[in-house]
Amino acid sequence: MTSSSPVITVDTVANAAYIKLSDDQVVETNRVTDDVLVDLDRNRVVVGIEVLSLDAAMPFTILTEQYHVHSTVIDLVRTIRPSVGGFVSTFTHGTDGSASAQSGQLVTADQ
Repeated sequence: MTSSSPVITVDTVANAAYIKLSDDQVVETNRVTDDVLVDLDRNRVVVGIEVLSLDAAMPFTILTEQYHVHSTVIDLVRTIRPSVGGFVSTFTHGTDGSASAQSGQLVTADQ
């Protein structure tokens, strides 16, 4: 598994987000809820979390218990509670599509 710091990419036009947990190749995608999918590598380790609606509630218990997402990742993802949309509203978006975080988290924004 190629480990890297989680990166949250937000597409405000599509009203969606992606939480990248590693650089490993995605070989399978599982639907966790109607609005949240997990991308798995060949060892069934989560490499990313797709959020199809910025208002989606994050299924922390399922991510932890069924997909074994590490607690440090869950703690980071909890900073976007109750939804990615609420978290995104704390950012200042530039006209070039960049975003700066008031909370100090690394985020890219596609507009």
